[in-house]
Amino acid sequence: MLFEPTKHETLIDAGWNLEKVNEVIELIFNDTLRNFDAKKYWIADKNEDAQIESNKTIYYGAAGTVWALNKVSKFLNRDLPFNKVELLNQIHEDYLRRPDTKNVVPSLFLGEVGILLVQNQFSPAKVTQDKIFELVESNIENATIEALWGAPGTMLAASFLYRETKEERWAKLFLKNVDFLIKKLKEEEAKGELVWEQDMYGKKVRYIGAGHGYFGNIFGILKEINLLSQGDRDYLLAHVKKVMKAVSKEEGEMMNYEVVYPPMPQIKQLTQWCHGAPGVVTSLVNYPGDEFVDDCLLKSAEVIWQAGPLDKGVSLCHGTDGNGYAFLQLYKRTGDKKWLDRARSFAMHALTQRNGRATLFTGEMGLALYLIDCIKEGSDFPFLDSI
Repeated sequence: MLFEPTKHETLIDAGWNLEKVNEVIELIFNDTLRNFDAKKYWIADKNEDAQIESNKTIYYGAAGTVWALNKVSKFLNRDLPFNKVELLNQIHEDYLRRPDTKNVVPSLFLGEVGILLVQNQFSPAKVTQDKIFELVESNIENATIEALWGAPGTMLAASFLYRETKEERWAKLFLKNVDFLIKKLKEEEAKGELVWEQDMYGKKVRYIGAGHGYFGNIFGILKEINLLSQGDRDYLLAHVKKVMKAVSKEEGEMMNYEVVYPPMPQIKQLTQWCHGAPGVVTSLVNYPGDEFVDDCLLKSAEVIWQAGPLDKGVSLCHGTDGNGYAFLQLYKRTGDKKWLDRARSFAMHALTQRNGRATLFTGEMGLALYLIDCIKEGSDFPFLDSI
């Protein structure tokens, strides 16, 4: 079975309604501001995997929420009721005193690098950029070898700042990350393994998806694929195709991917951004045009459509809107309006799945950005493709 039907809902029969979508974007914006507390920011939802009352980081914390609110405010042509620069400074200081996880960590999503990237975006400063550089460099050999905690996530900061500043130091830092990842991948191949091993949460496993595994790592490298030597480019692009052939499961015009490799029968099939076809599509957004890869991406998007919206509700990480970004990116890649129509169909369904969370990756701020992209025909996955 390419997807678990019990993890999905039947798509509601509702045509694209621009007025309704705009109304919900404004509701999310207003509700998020109404629930803001100047000291606690946004209280962590009881269903979040939160260790403290209020979080500060990008994934499910205040920095991600403020970053998204800023984007939504520009779309709505509305002012924010707080000084975003001062607020980000406060959030950063608070994070250092009371980190979301037990310790202060570099992590893009759950650590200091993500917060500092937002801080630098709102108020660019060399001292902030120097600190980001130091943290990214310190995280290169992180044993998790995946995007949430390790170098494949924090190296995105080097990519963003290279594009922003054009400073050569960021290109060199990016390539130091790439060199480490390629070295570790070749070490695995020398042992007869196919993909990187994640050493995480007290377990060692080889994940495949965008959230913790192979394709999430590849996404980071592909961000600046043109910086790589010809030999490294050829190696990585060929390796992606080899892995796709090994870990994909195909049925007719649909394709999905193992959650781990080698497969473990006790792990059920997932079809969400962090594990499964949706994250494979978004992870390969920068893969050069290739007949085999393009065919796989089309089949991957087809299984997302046939599976339907996720019963978990809205969440860029593991929800309906995160899956919808695969459609938006295929629309950009192919020009086929079918994918935009499907993205908008998922958007209309997602309007019924609001969860009241103010977060970027697990709540309604991610949904608001997805709805805006459905209107504007955008395709940048938040905080990954652009900031």
